[in-house]
Amino acid sequence: MTALYRHVLSLFLLLILAALPLSLFNKDEKVSFDIAGMAAVIKEFLMGLFSGDAWYYSQGGRTRLILNDLVSYFLSSYLYLIVSAIIVIAISIFLGIFLWKKSNRWINASIGFLGMVPDFLLVLMLQIAVVYVNKNLGVKTFKVASSSIDDPAIFLPILTLIIIPAIYLVRSLSEATSEITAEDYILLAKSKGLSKKYIYFFHVTTNVLPFLKADLHKVLSIMIGNLFIVEYLYNTRGLTSLIFLHSIKFGYQYNLVIICLLSLFILYLFCYHSLRLLLAAAERRLAK
Repeated sequence: MTALYRHVLSLFLLLILAALPLSLFNKDEKVSFDIAGMAAVIKEFLMGLFSGDAWYYSQGGRTRLILNDLVSYFLSSYLYLIVSAIIVIAISIFLGIFLWKKSNRWINASIGFLGMVPDFLLVLMLQIAVVYVNKNLGVKTFKVASSSIDDPAIFLPILTLIIIPAIYLVRSLSEATSEITAEDYILLAKSKGLSKKYIYFFHVTTNVLPFLKADLHKVLSIMIGNLFIVEYLYNTRGLTSLIFLHSIKFGYQYNLVIICLLSLFILYLFCYHSLRLLLAAAERRLAK
């Protein structure tokens, strides 16, 4: 029941936060807060879910069903996120487990540098670097932004999504590996003459994977937060761009924002369970 109450409370807070832009007004050089207006907006949305009005949004002079566009935007965000997450896991396992001693040397320095660089600035730095290489070397490398739906930017958005989560996860797994390699059963395996590769693959990795699974929530939370900036600055077609671009072009639409935010929660669950299935398959493979 506690989990149910937590989800209901989260949904209630989401409804309130999404209504805030429609409830704050600048009146007589003071900011006024219209609680009655907020309640009316939320009530209208909830009633619209049953009448069907909440499932449509405006594109200038025409009205479209949200679900017709939502599926393609959802799949785009899912593909960017799941591919990036799989790369993050692969990098973290390789550097955080098999090369944990060497990776510790540059992880702390990287965290110190990236901790001072905001995500949007990191995107701009990558875009400027690519433009500089393309211009001065005359070589086409990567797209700095998506020019259309059929010509999306792929490399830079994925790179931006993996950098910070990968560094965090490598550091976390390095610490776990350091503790596990000092355990008695690892020392016993070494004394039996088992190869280092065998010990790390079948003993260390299997005992570090639970730490990786425990960190999945944090990693995906970081990536979802970065997704807002990545999809906006790289002009990629995703759930967050559906919120931003349509709000800029056609005005703030409460029902569209709420449904997109709820879709982000579903996106989180899809990615989380996809990764759990992947790790479960890896654990099953190692157990044989």
